[in-house]
Amino acid sequence: MAITGIGNNYNHAYENTYVARRNEGKDYYSYLAGKYDCVKNGAVAISGAYLKECAGNADKAKELEEALAYYKESYQSGYKSAKANARAIGARLTNYSESWSIDSTGNVVMQATSTVVSDTKGWRELKEEREEHIKKKKEQEEKEKKTEEKKEEREEVYYTKFDINI
Repeated sequence: MAITGIGNNYNHAYENTYVARRNEGKDYYSYLAGKYDCVKNGAVAISGAYLKECAGNADKAKELEEALAYYKESYQSGYKSAKANARAIGARLTNYSESWSIDSTGNVVMQATSTVVSDTKGWRELKEEREEHIKKKKEQEEKEKKTEEKKEEREEVYYTKFDINI
């Protein structure tokens, strides 16, 4: 009588459980790719271990899907910010991309890349103009502060001269 059948049954039970759990993660990924463009187009990479965890835990799945739903808003915000930064230095934004990586614990790492070009000026000129603008702004603020201080001193002298209590 051969006893090899017992070992095979245990191996099959383990393999069936493993395959079912692995398929759970794949099925969940397929669901996410169908629902979220950022997953479908590869802009968001999700750890397989985290996918499996989310597939079996409704609370984790909710957290993941809330993050994925926020991707589009995050992308638009990043794009607007990059465009404004380019404009502030007298250049223009020609390319912007953003990608996310979600690790096995659900932490999101975002990476944004932008390409900025200046058609008329070199970077040194743009930097110097920006520094000059900041310098003038500081000088204006200091001038306004001194004017305010002098005004307060005059009021103080006036009230003291006529012995008026405020």
